[in-house]
Amino acid sequence: MAAFAAVLRKDLRLELRSGESTVALLALSLLILVVMVFALDASRARGADAAAGALWVALVFSGMLGATRALLAERDNNCIRGLLLSPIEPSTLYAAKLAAAFIFMAIAEIGSVVLMVLFFNLNFDFTLVRIAPILALGTLGFAALATLLAAISNRTRMGDLLLPILAVPMFVPALIAGVKASSALLGGAPESAIAQWLKILVAFDVLFVTAGYLLFEYVARED
Repeated sequence: MAAFAAVLRKDLRLELRSGESTVALLALSLLILVVMVFALDASRARGADAAAGALWVALVFSGMLGATRALLAERDNNCIRGLLLSPIEPSTLYAAKLAAAFIFMAIAEIGSVVLMVLFFNLNFDFTLVRIAPILALGTLGFAALATLLAAISNRTRMGDLLLPILAVPMFVPALIAGVKASSALLGGAPESAIAQWLKILVAFDVLFVTAGYLLFEYVARED
């Protein structure tokens, strides 16, 4: 836990000093939501389905940027080699990077939810609290997947193009579940109506958090 806290504290301190990741994620989320509002027909751009779809599209694209930023400092300064040679377990390093990416994405999600309410003429009510667990599960799952894939793509010359090609298709089942669950809750459906979608999100989180925890050592090392 001491090693985990040290790596996470370092990443958060760097972000507090620069603010680059948070600002970039919020700006990207704003851009995506604006494009979605103008791309959809005016009669459809105010419904729960459109709002949920736009929110999860913003989550996916900002998530890829957040996961990449969590590993960018180590790549640019070649610090990843020093971290892997240190007594820190690779699984602990993955957990710290996952936590940092999750925090960056969660901050962007809060901003995206506020913008979604404003752009799609929704209400600031208890409905936003109801969708919070769905967004948290989706954020955790995508952060786990993107952090693992970012460790692979950062070692290649075309890594910025490789990450979305790998991450988006693998996240499609969770993306569909998240959009369906969020749309149902925004439309006023009871929690029992989203049980099947919730199970898919939980299964996705367990799968990729476990996979990243076990495989990060092999995808991050250079030999």
